[in-house]
Amino acid sequence: MSHDAKVHYLSRATFDPADSTVQAQAIIDAEMNKRMDLVHQLAVRLSALEATIAAVDAARHAAIAAGWTADQLLDLGLGAVENSKQSAGRRVAHPQNESSLGAAIAVELAG
Repeated sequence: MSHDAKVHYLSRATFDPADSTVQAQAIIDAEMNKRMDLVHQLAVRLSALEATIAAVDAARHAAIAAGWTADQLLDLGLGAVENSKQSAGRRVAHPQNESSLGAAIAVELAG
């Protein structure tokens, strides 16, 4: 190694390793906070979805109790959540689309 070769990151007048540690921790904390916020937003939206599904089920049962048939509701375009209690936990996205769907949701939530 020649005398002129220097390691540039040591060329600062004052270098405090603790500063680097603090900066690195700030970056990690910011990323973790962002990830936790996205999970929280997902949980809130899933909770709202479950409440909506329950409300749709209740309205559907009320309509049927009032004399409407399932076929009549379907004819009116109101059959999209047929058996929603049973289908609520089913996966809808196709595996090959899940990563792009997840990325799109993350972008929407982060924005």
